[in-house]
Amino acid sequence: MERESIIKRLFDNSDIQFVIPPYQRAYSWEKDKQIKQFISDLREQNPKKKYFFGHFLFEKDEANENKYWVIDGQQRLTSIVIFFSCLITELQNRENKGEKLLDSFDNPIELWRVKETYLQIGKRRKFKTVEYDDNYFENLVVFSNTEIVADTDSKHRINDAWQYFNELMPKENSQELVKWKKTIEEAIITTFEVSDKVQATQIFAFQNDRGKDLTNLEKLKAYLMYQVYLNAEEPNPIDAIKYVENEFSDIYKQTERIEKLNEDQVLGHYSTGFLKGWESPLENIKRELNDSKDKEQWIKDFCTSLKNTFINVEKIEKLSNGNSVIGDVLILDAYNSWPLLLKVFHYHGFSDISDLEKTIRLMEIILFKMEYSYGDYRTNEFHSYAKHYKGNFEELKEKLLNTSKSGFKWYWQFNNNFIGYLNDTNHYRKATRYLLWKYENHLRNVHKVAPMPVSEFLNKFEARNLDNTLEHITPVNPEFTAYSDDFRNQFLNNIGNLVLMTLGKNAQLNNNSPIDKSEGFLNSTLLSQKEIGDLIKSRGKWDELEIKERQSSIISFAKKFWRVED
Repeated sequence: MERESIIKRLFDNSDIQFVIPPYQRAYSWEKDKQIKQFISDLREQNPKKKYFFGHFLFEKDEANENKYWVIDGQQRLTSIVIFFSCLITELQNRENKGEKLLDSFDNPIELWRVKETYLQIGKRRKFKTVEYDDNYFENLVVFSNTEIVADTDSKHRINDAWQYFNELMPKENSQELVKWKKTIEEAIITTFEVSDKVQATQIFAFQNDRGKDLTNLEKLKAYLMYQVYLNAEEPNPIDAIKYVENEFSDIYKQTERIEKLNEDQVLGHYSTGFLKGWESPLENIKRELNDSKDKEQWIKDFCTSLKNTFINVEKIEKLSNGNSVIGDVLILDAYNSWPLLLKVFHYHGFSDISDLEKTIRLMEIILFKMEYSYGDYRTNEFHSYAKHYKGNFEELKEKLLNTSKSGFKWYWQFNNNFIGYLNDTNHYRKATRYLLWKYENHLRNVHKVAPMPVSEFLNKFEARNLDNTLEHITPVNPEFTAYSDDFRNQFLNNIGNLVLMTLGKNAQLNNNSPIDKSEGFLNSTLLSQKEIGDLIKSRGKWDELEIKERQSSIISFAKKFWRVED
C-alpha cells in the first residue's frame, strides 16, 4: 500500500477488502453536518487542483493479506462507499434513458467497473462496516433494499446519508456528477499500514497524545490498548489487546441502544461514581492504573466494569419510561442523579426494585424541594454519595431520609423555603409543570385511574400538539375583561390559576374566559382539568376565591407528597 495515493488506487485492487473492526465506533456522520459539508466541498473544489481527503490508518489482517482493518478514516471511507452506491444508481438510470455518459477524457464510463471497484466484485464486497450494522449496510447500500428496518442510531445515519445522496443527485446535471466522481477518485490521501496490533496501539497513543479530535471514550480506548500492550505479562500481548477490543466492541454496540446519554456522558458518570478522583475520567483512570499492582488485570476489570455500566444505563433508561421515580429524578436533575442511580443498581440489580424505588423517591423529594423553593440551593452532594457508596443500602437510605428533611446543609431552611414558595403568588415557571403532573396523578390515584406515565408527560412518542404545557385558566391577555393590578400581581400567575394542558387543547381554548372554557375542561381526559370545570360549573365564575381555593388544594397535596410536616 502506497504512503501517498488517491482514492481510486486505494480501491483498485480487485482482491482488496476494507473492514471496520468491531471495537471501533459505528457510523457517526450526520446528514445536516458532515454529509452536507462533503457535498459542499465537492461543489466548491477547483477542478484544476487536487482534493486532499486526509490520512488513513490500516491494520493488515494476519490471515488474509488482502484484508485491511480500518483503524483511522472509517467515517470518510464509509461515506465514500455510500456516495458511489448512489452515484452508480443515478448514472445507471440516466444511461437506461439513452444518455451517453463520458468521463473528462470523453471515454464512456463503465458503471459495472465502478461498481466492482467500490461495492462488490463477484460475491466479495469491497467494504464492510461494523459487524452489528453490516447486514443493514449490505442490503441498503450494496443492493438498494429499502425494506430492511434501521434499529440503531448508526443505521439511521447510514440511511440518512444514502437518502440525502439519492435525493440530491437527480437534481444535478450529468456533467456535475461526473465532476464529483473524478474529484473523489483523484482525491489525494496518505496511508499508513501496520502489520500487527502492537504497532497499532503505539500509533493510537501517538495520535491521541497530539490532540486528535476524538471523543473521550475513543481516547480512552486507545490509551488502554496501549497500556495493556505495555503491561501484559505474556511475551505476546495480543490476547490482552483483544480483550480490550472485545469489551469496547460491546460498549460501542451498547451506545447505539442508549437514547439520551452520549458515550462521553456515560463515561463521565462512571468516573464520578466508580473512580476515586474528581478530575477528568482519563486523569482518574491514569491515576488508578498507576497505583495498581497488576496493571493488566486492572485494565481488564475496568473495561468489563465500564461495559456493564453502559448496559445498566440502557436498563435504567427503559425503566424511566414508565411511571417510575427513576424517571422523576432524571427529569429533575439527570446530571446529579445518574452516578448514584448507576451505583445503586450496580450493587442491587434489577430483579426486585421496590425497595430501591422507595430510596430513589427520597432523591426525588430532595431534588424537587431544591428546585421549587425560595432557597438558592447550589450544593448537591449526590455525586459524593455515589462515589463513597459501597453497597450499605440502609446507611444510604438513612442519609437520604435526613437530607430530604433538612437538605445538604444544616443551616438550610429546607421545608420552610419550600412551603414559602408554594404560598407565594408567582408560580409561572417550568418546574410547575412537574408539580401539576404529580397533582394530576394524585387525583388519578384517588379515583383509581391509571397514572400518566413519564413518557406521556414528556410526550416522547406523539405529535407536538400533544406536548404538555403550562397554561393559564383565566388568560394573560383576556378579550372579555380588564384585570386590576392586584389581580395581575396576586392571582394571574398563581399556581391556582395554572393548569397542565396539551398544546393542541390550549390552541382550541385560546384566550376565552374560564366560563367559556369550562366545557372544554369538563370534556378533558385530565382529572385536574375536570376538577376545574366542575368548580366553574358549580360556582358560575372563576375569580380570586376559586384561585386561592385551588392553590390551597395543591399546597395540601404538595406538603403530603413531598413529606413536609406541619
